[in-house]
Amino acid sequence: MTTLFWVLIVLHVFLCFFLSLLVLVQNDKMGGLAGLGGMTSQSAFSTAGAATFIQKLTRVVAVIFFIVVFALGLITAKQDQVVEESAMQKATKANAAEQAQEVPALPATFNAPVEAAPAAADVPAAPAEAK
Repeated sequence: MTTLFWVLIVLHVFLCFFLSLLVLVQNDKMGGLAGLGGMTSQSAFSTAGAATFIQKLTRVVAVIFFIVVFALGLITAKQDQVVEESAMQKATKANAAEQAQEVPALPATFNAPVEAAPAAADVPAAPAEAK
């Protein structure tokens, strides 16, 4: 995997924790979905109150988070298209090539036609069962 992939993974983990922290720090009295439980519709869906610094920072971090997620997805998809051969696969192919060279030739009589089976008269009869 590339260095960029691992840098983005570290950045992704950092952004996850930082975004969680930002959401937890925010004031929950600003309305939003929590306002649907007990507030009127005018106060729940109004634009009252300017966005604070933490809200603006949360938006910026969320946008960066999604950009990093999409970049990681693209890198992973591109790496899946170019499948590299592992060391185990290389060793298996080399071992198979060695074994193919070491197989001894079959004897000439191996593929000879099968001789005719002896006639039934030539075969001794089985002893009769005693009662």
